[in-house]
Amino acid sequence: MCAENAILARLNIRLTKIGTMKNKFLLVWSFLIAFSATAFAQNDPKKGEVPEVPDVFEQLEEVVVTAGGIAREKKALGFGVEEVKGASIKESGETNIISGISAKVSGVQVTNSSGAAGAASYIKIRGNATFSSNDNQPLMVVDGVPIDNSQIATSDLRSGVANSNRAIDINPDDIESISVLKGGAAAALYGTRGANGVILITTKKGAYNQDFKVNVSSSMEISQVNKMPEVQNKYSQGYFGDYLGGTGNPFSWGPALSDLAYDSNGMITQDSATVAANPGGVSPYDNTGFLQRGRRLNNSITLSGGGQKSAYYLSISNLQDQGIVPLNQFDRTTIRLTGTGQIASNLKATASLAYSNSGGYRVQQGSNTSGLMLGLLRTPPTFDNSNGVENPTDPAAYLNADGSQRNYRAGGGYDNPYWTINMNPFTDEVNRVFGYTKFDWSPADDLLISYRYGIDQYSDVRKQVIAINSRTFPGGSISDEVYSIKEQNHDLTATYKMDFGPIGANFLGGFNANQRDRKYVGTYGTGLVLPSFYNMSNAQNQQAYESVVGRRLFGMYAEAQFDYEDWAFLTLTGRRDQASTFGNVGTPIIYPSASLALILTEALDIQSDVLNFAKLRLSSAQVGSEPPFASNATYFNQAGVGSGWINGISFPYQGVTGFTQSDVLGNPDLRPEYTITNEVGFEARMFGNKVSADVTLYQQTSEDLIVAVPVAGSSGFTSSFVNAGSMTNTGVEVQLNTKLIDTEDFKLDAGMTFTRNRNIVKKLADGVDVISLPWGFFGANQRLVEGEAYGTLYGDDWARDEAGNALVDASGYPIYSSTEVVVGNPNPDYLMGITTGASYKNWSFNWLWDIRQGGDIWNGTRGALYYFGTHIDTDVMPDGTARGETFVWEDVVTGNNGVYAPGTEDADGNDISGQANTSQIPNDIDSYALGPLSGFTGASRPFIEDGSWVRLRNIGVNYKFNPDALSGTKLKGLSVGVSGRNIFLSTPYRGVDPETNLSGATNSQGADYFNMPNTMGIIFNLKANL
Repeated sequence: MCAENAILARLNIRLTKIGTMKNKFLLVWSFLIAFSATAFAQNDPKKGEVPEVPDVFEQLEEVVVTAGGIAREKKALGFGVEEVKGASIKESGETNIISGISAKVSGVQVTNSSGAAGAASYIKIRGNATFSSNDNQPLMVVDGVPIDNSQIATSDLRSGVANSNRAIDINPDDIESISVLKGGAAAALYGTRGANGVILITTKKGAYNQDFKVNVSSSMEISQVNKMPEVQNKYSQGYFGDYLGGTGNPFSWGPALSDLAYDSNGMITQDSATVAANPGGVSPYDNTGFLQRGRRLNNSITLSGGGQKSAYYLSISNLQDQGIVPLNQFDRTTIRLTGTGQIASNLKATASLAYSNSGGYRVQQGSNTSGLMLGLLRTPPTFDNSNGVENPTDPAAYLNADGSQRNYRAGGGYDNPYWTINMNPFTDEVNRVFGYTKFDWSPADDLLISYRYGIDQYSDVRKQVIAINSRTFPGGSISDEVYSIKEQNHDLTATYKMDFGPIGANFLGGFNANQRDRKYVGTYGTGLVLPSFYNMSNAQNQQAYESVVGRRLFGMYAEAQFDYEDWAFLTLTGRRDQASTFGNVGTPIIYPSASLALILTEALDIQSDVLNFAKLRLSSAQVGSEPPFASNATYFNQAGVGSGWINGISFPYQGVTGFTQSDVLGNPDLRPEYTITNEVGFEARMFGNKVSADVTLYQQTSEDLIVAVPVAGSSGFTSSFVNAGSMTNTGVEVQLNTKLIDTEDFKLDAGMTFTRNRNIVKKLADGVDVISLPWGFFGANQRLVEGEAYGTLYGDDWARDEAGNALVDASGYPIYSSTEVVVGNPNPDYLMGITTGASYKNWSFNWLWDIRQGGDIWNGTRGALYYFGTHIDTDVMPDGTARGETFVWEDVVTGNNGVYAPGTEDADGNDISGQANTSQIPNDIDSYALGPLSGFTGASRPFIEDGSWVRLRNIGVNYKFNPDALSGTKLKGLSVGVSGRNIFLSTPYRGVDPETNLSGATNSQGADYFNMPNTMGIIFNLKANL
């Protein structure tokens, strides 16, 4: 039975209670499916004889898309599913549809990694379900077809850029709705791929008997940085009060700008006579002026229509996103064509094909000597990175007369940001095709057989250039890479409906075959001979790489739905998976689920003006997660020797090819990980359906988690994968909605989502005490440790006594301890979203508040800037202590000043061990660059900060013109609007916007080391219907 018929079959039971079933069935059928006028007329009742059926339409509004793309009444579901309409995604103003979900669905956490154009977004549902560093994001499915949403990060940690996750290839204008399957029961039909939940995207389609429609939408956004780390502009390059401009000195611990002057050549000098003759000092340069206003243009046109037996939908869109960094650009062009045809009375065919071309000019960031923010924020206020020129592409900004790089480190250290954007380009281009073909055949009234073939295929072509005289590779380098990704999916299903008196039943059986292939080919060259000639033939040393990864999965699944008298709904599912990544040549695994929905108001015959609807949900399910590729077998790697920070030696070397056996021993007994979810939920609608509430409690236990365990060195291997780990997530989700005012002219609605999840690592493996997540640089690190939350932050701290007080020496400086301890938790305490929508006649208003409480971040940027003397605190500390003044050090953990360490004596030789610290220390280079208070010289714990926020994520106003105002034109509809994105932010975090992550869309969250700042924007939009 097709999805539409399944809905109507459910409605049959309701319709028999309110009147003549036959006529009312066809009235609803014609309204929804738009069958031909002839079919309607044959059963058209006489005028005035049809009673109203408002309660039926109220139920139709609660139809949601579930696993397999099956539309079901929400009241019949025994598990939680939340839906976001496509219009809401579009209103967010985000180019990435993942970002458009932020704060709109309970149980979902979204992180936008940076404000760079085309940067990745990360999504997580109900915490982490696997130890894997990159596999905790949900499966993404478009119109029933799984698609890839990975972020393929740059392989070189020294010269990384802000890459995209591939959901960015989808045009938001094409989305009809997004359903979020959060629990195991909701995702159970996806078996091995459902452990992290599922994002179901339903795209727009044409409708039968629809007139030809043309919809045009256009928007323009002007954006700017919404938050930056504060830097000082009073002290010059140098140290100990000596001005050392032009010497390559890295510090800003020089004299005050007021104690300097310009000489006759316009150069800064500390000469006393010149300063005395020119007492005005010198002016600071605002190097953050490097950042510009961004501009985003988004245009889309759709054409749709249909006849009695066919329907079509065509969309074309173009996005041009100029970022806040000069030359940073992300462009996207999409085309989607969907068609549906009634081949015969019982056979329907649907096909959809989407094409996307995207890419652009990427931004260097992070732990990277070519990183933009790194070079920008470390620059002293006495050096102008732009050299006074306004055009960011003018070579005068970044080149000396001899062609060498111009920067405040005299050509050393790290790159001038203007050099980076002009001389170290990273470009990419992605060409992607995804879509499906589906046939629905109904050989009998209650039987439907469907076959769907889906494909998702793209190539990602990248070129990375590091010019000669760059700090990363002074000799220059070139990298050419091509990623080829292809996923094919086959589904064959049969559904059958039957009744057993008061019990209705729907049965589904299906077969799934899925093939995923990934190929990488890369060439890498160093030692460029000719400057500005970026062809691989110009490299003296060349290396080539190739890797091929393939996965194949076969699954059989079944679902049985039973309902009793329209108030009790039982759903049972099972899936049997067999995959190439499973041990023992794909030993099959079975994933069961059961869910129950009880409509209490109907079961107990509750008739109340207060309680209109009450429902209890219960579910339990098991879903899984595939083992890593090739973990069940031992394989060979291309041989090479190196640390990752120097070139090293890679084979082929001097004409000799070399391979080495992997140091990871394959495990033929490896099984998929599995997650068991138990969930209970309650839904209610009250006061004439004006107030609704949905509360869910869940416990999620992940078992057989795959862990790399050490093996005896005598075996020739270092580790092997085993099923050993265990982890839990427990939480509560709340969704509230109210219709505060509902009159003909004025409407006011409000809603709230609340999420609280607690994650605990229960077990790693015998012989494994810790698993470290990859961060790629020094400082605090993320670990998996038994008894702690996923990704808990560890770092070094100050030495402490038994009471937890920090120990200080006689001078008043805290004493460093190399022992690493828990310093923070990147997981938030809770998340909230508050929405409000209002309309008055032709005007509509909406706003969305996004609240995050907790979630620690390592502010490595602040720690580094303390060392170099450019952070605002090195001028005036938060307590008001100016540079050169003294203060008593304060411990951020206890809030006190610490106590003197055992054996400490004062100047008179008295033992002051254990006494409260009262010693004064200076706010100067002795405490930071030479003392223990910077991120480079001391503990990492002082740089763990609270990443909480309250932000106004969206606010907008729209005006829709009356049809009368459009008479005499070809327009059938016209609306204009203006909205704000991210325009208000309140946070205790002292870096960039705390919605950030250095490694992008990965599980390693909570790292800020010269990350790109986020943005705020004003959007102007226009929509027209022809």
